Amino acid sequence: MDIIRIGTRGSRLALRQAGLVQEALLHAFHQIRTEIVILHTKGDNILDRPMNRIGGKGIFVSEFEQALLEDRIDLAVHSAKDLPMSLAEGLVIAAVLPRGDVRDVLVVPKGAGLPFFLQDPGGAGTSAGGRSGGKPGNAPFIIGTGSIRRQTQAARLWDSVVCENIRGNVDSRLRKLEEGGYDGIILAKAGLDRLGGGQEWEERFDFYPLHPGAFLPAACQGIIAVEARGNSPLAAMCRQFTDWDTELCFLTERELLSYLASDGGESGKEICSTAAAAWCRREGENLTLDVMYAEKRCTCSCRAELEAGLQTAREAARRVKPG
Repeated sequence: MDIIRIGTRGSRLALRQAGLVQEALLHAFHQIRTEIVILHTKGDNILDRPMNRIGGKGIFVSEFEQALLEDRIDLAVHSAKDLPMSLAEGLVIAAVLPRGDVRDVLVVPKGAGLPFFLQDPGGAGTSAGGRSGGKPGNAPFIIGTGSIRRQTQAARLWDSVVCENIRGNVDSRLRKLEEGGYDGIILAKAGLDRLGGGQEWEERFDFYPLHPGAFLPAACQGIIAVEARGNSPLAAMCRQFTDWDTELCFLTERELLSYLASDGGESGKEICSTAAAAWCRREGENLTLDVMYAEKRCTCSCRAELEAGLQTAREAARRVKPG
């Protein structure tokens, strides 16, 4: 086999995730050769507007799908939460890697102390619960996030918190936090773990993970997905290193989004302007699925089997979707 070309964005996190796919391939097939191919997306170049105003999740994916279809790359590596609901014709998700930590993290400058609203156990710092304040004295606590999901949950949980848009990769967002534009920013813990900032980050920031039962993650958060041409032998090869428990949760959460985005189960439009979140996990022989859509939430359980998971996702969508 010729060299396998792995397409990725150029940020440190994207390159690290592509490296994990590269490692999985080399572990499964010792004699293959791989190379990393960096592609630039529309989403990387437009940083002054929220994602829902510039095309939604697909802005990070379309260039990769075109490169796959034109045989300029053999695999594309994605953060699964960025995938649009419909893939380009002829392409498939061939594998998913083991899921990382699903939690969001509130990051504040070093020495700022535990944010006032997280000192209450109900503030999402530990467990699900009610509301609490921002800074003492009713001064607003400014959180940088461009995510409607995060904005909606912050407004529900925390009084005196104001969310302002922030875009860019992890390093640029941390730099903006240090420059004083925000009191804190919210990032995905899986991305932070993969970057491994170590002692340097510990000297500059404090990190407060938010309990996923109170502050629900994005659907498929923490999952790395590998896209390939459906007729390529590589698609079948990648099945050998997919993580099956992660794939079960990935497909269940994707089915939920597909149903929410439709008028009755036919996938089509994306969910860009409504807060949606999902957290599916295997607990023994069962799946548990927590869902948020706009202001409504529900929890469902079923057998840890794909068809049961898909049916449960559709039922959860019906329970939280208006109409």
